[in-house]
Amino acid sequence: MKPARVRAVTRRVLQQFRHDRRTLALLFVVPLVVLGLLGYLLRGGGGGHTVVGVVNLDQGQLGGRIANALVASKRVDASRLSEADARQRLSDGRIAGYILLPTDLTAKATSGGAISPEVHLEGSQPGPSADVLQALNQALIAALAGAGPHLSPKIFYLHGGSGLDTLDYFGPAFVGLIVFFLVFVVTSVAFLRERSQGTLERLMASPLRRGEIVLGYMLGFGLVALVQGLLVLLFALYVL
Repeated sequence: MKPARVRAVTRRVLQQFRHDRRTLALLFVVPLVVLGLLGYLLRGGGGGHTVVGVVNLDQGQLGGRIANALVASKRVDASRLSEADARQRLSDGRIAGYILLPTDLTAKATSGGAISPEVHLEGSQPGPSADVLQALNQALIAALAGAGPHLSPKIFYLHGGSGLDTLDYFGPAFVGLIVFFLVFVVTSVAFLRERSQGTLERLMASPLRRGEIVLGYMLGFGLVALVQGLLVLLFALYVL
């Protein structure tokens, strides 16, 4: 084995990559696109702070202190709302949840009973739901100065519930990623096969217009992607 020959083969492989822009894009651009798509799907397509509503029905001072602590929280973007407005915004998907402080909150805290603020969550995204619960916990600690009555929050979910597991939350994101990635790979392999066999050049030399060729490819691969997506979705719903 001669090192010079090994270096020659290595140089030849690198030169092939240098002149093949499609392969370079597949190696260095596609992983970034797939990773970005996965991150976007796992985060629910959103960013920034979790938007939360605060409904204070308490007749005493404790509810006001908790509401002020929630509005001042850096973990969530909280604002005071009426109960009807908060319920409507949660149903419309404009907030991740809202916290309702009942009318007898201060009275129960004074008598030594357990206080039970209500937490209404959208429920389909674990990240925002966790932000709401953590913000409430921090607000209760700040309002009660680290000591106080027993806390027993009541949690309600608009979608899903506490029984959902990791697959229930992240399954839709992975279904979209799998369909996108596999269709992309199949499309790339199909174009590469036609290019290597010379059928693509013969197709371009035919009387067909470029728009007709592009539209035909789009419809063909679109139907394949539709069937694949339907199959993956049914498998995820009824098998997993």
